[in-house]
Amino acid sequence: MLLAGCTTTSLQTPSQRRPYDREASTLHPEVTLHRRFEANALDVYISVPKEELLYSRIDASSPFVAQLQVSIADTLWHLLDTAWSDSPPLLRNVWTLEEASSFQKVELQIIDVLRNASWSTKRNLGRWEVWAPSDVLIWSESANWALASQQAKVGDTLSLHMPKRSLKKGETPLNWIISNTPAPSQLPPPPFSNTRLRWDTLTPKTIGTIQSDSLLILEVLEGTTLVELEGFDMLLRFHGRPRDFPSLVEPSQLVAPLRYIASRSEFQKLKQAQHPKKALDEFWLACASSAESARGLLRTYYARVEEANASFSGLVEGWRSDRGMIHIVFGVPQRIRRDAYNEYWTYGEEGTANALTFHFRNKRNLLDDNAFELQRSLQYRSVWDRGVSNWRNGRIRGD
Repeated sequence: MLLAGCTTTSLQTPSQRRPYDREASTLHPEVTLHRRFEANALDVYISVPKEELLYSRIDASSPFVAQLQVSIADTLWHLLDTAWSDSPPLLRNVWTLEEASSFQKVELQIIDVLRNASWSTKRNLGRWEVWAPSDVLIWSESANWALASQQAKVGDTLSLHMPKRSLKKGETPLNWIISNTPAPSQLPPPPFSNTRLRWDTLTPKTIGTIQSDSLLILEVLEGTTLVELEGFDMLLRFHGRPRDFPSLVEPSQLVAPLRYIASRSEFQKLKQAQHPKKALDEFWLACASSAESARGLLRTYYARVEEANASFSGLVEGWRSDRGMIHIVFGVPQRIRRDAYNEYWTYGEEGTANALTFHFRNKRNLLDDNAFELQRSLQYRSVWDRGVSNWRNGRIRGD
């Protein structure tokens, strides 16, 4: 029963040198910033899993309480939450920052006061006199909350609330063009391959137009959906994801990411297995010296898959991307250097003979603003083989 209890635990605060190390942070909030330029205000929606917060009580007769502190643009908010047996799993709240039009960039910080753990993000709001995606409040019917990212559940209904606009005589309502592109099914080639997947050349297919000045209602489709405002530089983008995303839950879902470390024949057997869970257990048992070691390998592998989904998803799920592939096989690098166009991931001590560096180039495009392409080289052949071998021989330690 290796597939039971495949969970991860967060521990410390991440650094700028390791921005994708989710295991190093106790807090993983979702934040939506919604500009209301007609009111000169910024609405701040925050959702935090309660299991990530520290609840404490004064004495045995008192309830357990968590304390959250939120700061943005020299404004400080406090939130107390009491734990009850029937409490919802997410702590949610919305605040309004008044007189906000002077802020084109903001830094937001969330602190779990009792644990003294923090999380922060920097957001670019842009010029308030120009329409921007943050002017559109996107409401998820299934979550009953503001959508915090481009990742949306397939089948969910999204309500897109537009900024208030008064039509002048002779003006027509705004025209929104809806298009969609199926997600590519190919996996990225290994880092030593000279093959290149040209996902940036895909062309979305128009599936409809809607005229509206106030509200759009859309169903989330599989693949990537674009919502473009005709005549304006305004684009909204949604990637349709499975219900449990970024996690993989069903045994049939857990098979696909094994392609990075399984041989072609092994992978075909896994895909065709009548009992996928049993086949997966047998695969991991063959990689380890004991059932306990196999469970550890399994937990680490799929924790990395989930981390890749959380950090690298765009046109494809994060584990299918170049960065996701490297993250899964090699883990969190010791250092990441980033600029506007590149990311350099270094494993080992930088500047030494044993250091390993992967270079990713920003390939942002119409369908994916989180696309990075690995600069492949034959020099990676031996290190890739060694990385796969470490998995196949149970030499991977838990992250």
